[in-house]
Amino acid sequence: MKHAYRLPPMPRRALWALMALGLAAPLRAQDAPRAETVRTEPEAARADAGPADDAPDAEDEDAPAALAARCAAAEGEACTGLGHRHLEGDGVPADAARAAALFARGCHLGNMNGCTMSGYLHGAGRGVEISAERAASYYAKACDGGEATGCSNLGLAYVNGEGVPADPARAAQLFRQACDAGGRGGCANLGASYSLGKGVKRDSRRAARLFGQACEAGDQHACYNLGVHYRDGMGVGRDYRRAAALFERSCDADDANACGNLGMMVNDGRGGGKDRQRALGLFEKACGLGEAESCFTLGRAYQTGNGRERDMARAIELLERTLALDPGTESAGEAAKALEMARAGDPADGTGKATDK
Repeated sequence: MKHAYRLPPMPRRALWALMALGLAAPLRAQDAPRAETVRTEPEAARADAGPADDAPDAEDEDAPAALAARCAAAEGEACTGLGHRHLEGDGVPADAARAAALFARGCHLGNMNGCTMSGYLHGAGRGVEISAERAASYYAKACDGGEATGCSNLGLAYVNGEGVPADPARAAQLFRQACDAGGRGGCANLGASYSLGKGVKRDSRRAARLFGQACEAGDQHACYNLGVHYRDGMGVGRDYRRAAALFERSCDADDANACGNLGMMVNDGRGGGKDRQRALGLFEKACGLGEAESCFTLGRAYQTGNGRERDMARAIELLERTLALDPGTESAGEAAKALEMARAGDPADGTGKATDK
């Protein structure tokens, strides 16, 4: 999710807002590890093995049947573990409604990750009716129980006023609580709060430290934001090579903004040698991931023949995608003019500017 804060202008255009403040989804709920499960052979493969002579091996305790038995015996961690299985279709049929019921039971039995997951599903409307209020309530319970992702996600609710009154200062407190509890998402979101000046006084140096902490812990959005700070000299010395390395790391993790930013740097020769073909490849990836400005840049390359063989049909497709992805994107006006000209078979767009993109 993005905020309105824009970075200082870059050549030709200002690139994308700082991108932290992201909700921890099930597979990214890194701050509150789920109960570890061990894959076992399918039931059919074990049918001929005969009854066990002794108690089940330790690795069988996290098989779906064992988790179900433990959940029925009021073990909250097992209910949550089985909920993850159903949510992901891991050894059992994928069933979001069943997962939601299991997470709720896990939460009721005192498993805080179950509370966080219940909040996530209510916020996303997966397996349950969407309810920002219930999502925030579950996150609050998880946070009160010391679960870092619950605190971070509750902070996001306060940022956006979803289920609770908008309160950026309260959000920053919750992000700090999550970060102090070891949650990399909390550190990344607290860094964004300092970088954007949301709920706290803007402090780019502190923001960069927090992004670095979260990036080292594996949060790729934080790596991207740290790259923005190094590229623009925000709280750290400007270092294009370091910025490019951080963007590349996040791009490898399919962060669209990182791919687009890296493409601009490679295209301009900042942080390394200028390489138009590599830059266009990065714009292609960013566009495929949904980044509108990269679709525009790539569309213009096909329209003008600058780095790509001229292909009006492909140019039209990309320019239409630009406007469909984000009608308000910074280059929307140029994209609309370029699209009109491309439909007429003209490589120019009337601005005299876009051919150097």
